[in-house]
Amino acid sequence: MVQLVWPLTPWLKLTGYTRTQMEGTDKLVKSQAPAIVSHRDCRAFSVQPFSRCRVSFDYDNQGNGKGCPIYEEFTFNDQGEITFIEAWSDAPGYLPMADTTDVWGEGSGVHRMSTKIPGLGSATGKIDPEGTWLAQAASVDPEIADFVARAKDFWPAWIDENNKAGPDYFKLGCGW
Repeated sequence: MVQLVWPLTPWLKLTGYTRTQMEGTDKLVKSQAPAIVSHRDCRAFSVQPFSRCRVSFDYDNQGNGKGCPIYEEFTFNDQGEITFIEAWSDAPGYLPMADTTDVWGEGSGVHRMSTKIPGLGSATGKIDPEGTWLAQAASVDPEIADFVARAKDFWPAWIDENNKAGPDYFKLGCGW
């Protein structure tokens, strides 16, 4: 039941919202940038986000033979379903933790959306872009306001982000 995927710069923000859109964007991305996972190290944690992974994707169509290292965090609901995925390039300057020794984001000061968006990490893990809690949070946090705007108008926001990214965002995001 992945409800939301929120990769951060240089990747496209909000690459999926709702199961249907997730399936559609997943199919589109796989058709345009086929990849295999060449490395995966996932760990479980007692606090949200309950799962955190370091993975490397090898993209066939890039032809450089280099992996693309990604750091991901997974937030769950009480039924054990993933409801939010946050992803960053696994490279200095892109990760959510400033402390380079905190490789799994366990320390204080980790900058993640999953702990800021009302509804995530709850019993259902559902959010409501039209809801009062999210509107209140968006009124005081520009990142949440950006998230809400994208969630309310997913496809146009995704297309705009994709167009702005340019042809070399894989190179930038993967550190090639």
